[in-house]
Amino acid sequence: MEVMTLKGNDIYFAFLAGARKLISEKKHLNKINVFPVPDGDTGSNMSFLMQTIINEAKPSDNLSDTVESIANAALNGSRGNSGIIFAEFFNGLYERLKGKAQAKIDDFKEAVKHATQKAYQAIMNPVEGTILTVLRKAFEITDKHDNFNSYFKTSLAQAKIALAETTEQLEVLKKNGVVDAGAGGFTAFLEGINYYLESGVTEIPLHEEVVEEASLDIHDMVVTERYCTEALLINVNRTSQDMKMIFKDFGSSLIVSGRSEKMRIHIHTDNPDQFFYRLREYGTVLEQKIDDMIRQQQAISIKHPKIGLVTDSIADIPQELMDKYHIHLLPMNLLVDDVSYLDRLSVSTETFYELLKTAKSFSSAQPDKKTIERTLEFLSDHYDSIIVITVADKLSGTFGAISQYAKTNPKITVFDSKQNSGSEGLIVLEAAKTIWEDASTKEVLEHIADVRDKTKIYVSVKTLKYMVRQGRVGKATGILAKILNLKPVISLDKDGGGLIKEKAFSLRKNEKQILALLQKAPVKEYVMVHSLEPVRANKLAQKIEALLGMKPLYTTMISPIVAMNAGIGAVGVAATFKEEVA
Repeated sequence: MEVMTLKGNDIYFAFLAGARKLISEKKHLNKINVFPVPDGDTGSNMSFLMQTIINEAKPSDNLSDTVESIANAALNGSRGNSGIIFAEFFNGLYERLKGKAQAKIDDFKEAVKHATQKAYQAIMNPVEGTILTVLRKAFEITDKHDNFNSYFKTSLAQAKIALAETTEQLEVLKKNGVVDAGAGGFTAFLEGINYYLESGVTEIPLHEEVVEEASLDIHDMVVTERYCTEALLINVNRTSQDMKMIFKDFGSSLIVSGRSEKMRIHIHTDNPDQFFYRLREYGTVLEQKIDDMIRQQQAISIKHPKIGLVTDSIADIPQELMDKYHIHLLPMNLLVDDVSYLDRLSVSTETFYELLKTAKSFSSAQPDKKTIERTLEFLSDHYDSIIVITVADKLSGTFGAISQYAKTNPKITVFDSKQNSGSEGLIVLEAAKTIWEDASTKEVLEHIADVRDKTKIYVSVKTLKYMVRQGRVGKATGILAKILNLKPVISLDKDGGGLIKEKAFSLRKNEKQILALLQKAPVKEYVMVHSLEPVRANKLAQKIEALLGMKPLYTTMISPIVAMNAGIGAVGVAATFKEEVA
């Protein structure tokens, strides 16, 4: 087929073939991903972008309508550095082709030139030797073409040359003997376009996957900011250039793509909660994505156990222990005034209480399906098996949601901790230690089932109003507690349901009750948790140490979602006993 004039259906089916070709290269692109950080997800991110275009873009004979549909889908599906650059390229195409029912070569060349400039402008500090370079060089076509077939054939040839040159342009690529992964993805996209233009077929014949690939020196690389952070906004009250200047000091790898109607921002930062707290001023946040690049590095390195360990954000464990044992986090969703935040990541306990000062409504939800699938699919590529330990099924739908996905993935086993907060954390840590002793999945599960039966949590709360609001305690009980100034000790029953374990009329009294509960059986180890109350937590820990003759394994702040239920000032102790206790 020869295309002289580009119409909407032409570009739709050509881009569809390009998308499918790129998706087929996903695993290879993940393997060679070492820039800007070696987090092994460029292929996954670009594939997600392409799959979103396949799912959401609508064909039309009108070129402008089709490119607008593709650009909007790309913005919805863009992930990671290369994905967002790609999306901004599509956005630039639309800006120049807007209103055109069809286009000749010269029209399209002008649109591509503008789109490439937009891609460069989206990045705070553009780097050559990346997808940007290949984008630019692929379309620096000086030869005269009268049809799109020969035009795209030339662009592919130039892209392949530019792709090979990336190895020499960046030291990290040269060191590992690879090309830039994002640039490789764009080149694959052009291969798919050319296949369609030559054959008229969008289904790409796939080559057999290469089994052996060169190992990369990823363990030598340093992540300067921990979290790859992204937001999708609508109704933005600043330009993309304004947003770049506002957030330029929040981290590195800043990219802003889109228009005021819809905009995506990407940044590497150590403080995603502060980023999202500030972002509220400039538009409505529709979507958030935060990847822990240190944990991604650990997953793709050879220095990890065969079993991957995952828990939800309700498990209260200090970051240093999560790092030590490579424990992966699935964040719960915290909804404040209809904006969904990622528990522990895009909202911290401190920023959550700042939000509460003006919030009209707040609630919690289990991890969403996309986050579950994306996280566990990534880990499945790097571990022989995966154990996911969740908050008590009676307290959340998390266990059920992950179990649904696990039905499609035989590598995954889901374990109901029947606990929350620090007591869930104790079970997760026991699993981690057992995994690092090279135990089998069966041995780990048997061990933590035994630990679960011997673990309890006792929480001293200042008020029941937050628990009443979230439905954890009945309204009648809450009203009575307020009238009597009740200061209860909250715990969980053997199935993970919440209960009032003891009743007192002062914090001093309920702390004494906690000490008495800890004497019911010998304690193996315990941890302290609190909600913005480190002084009271430390004082109670000193009393427990005097009673038991041992220090807490750790003292840590509870997650925002746990804080939402327990309220400010709550202090708890979670303990694993040497035998079962009531």
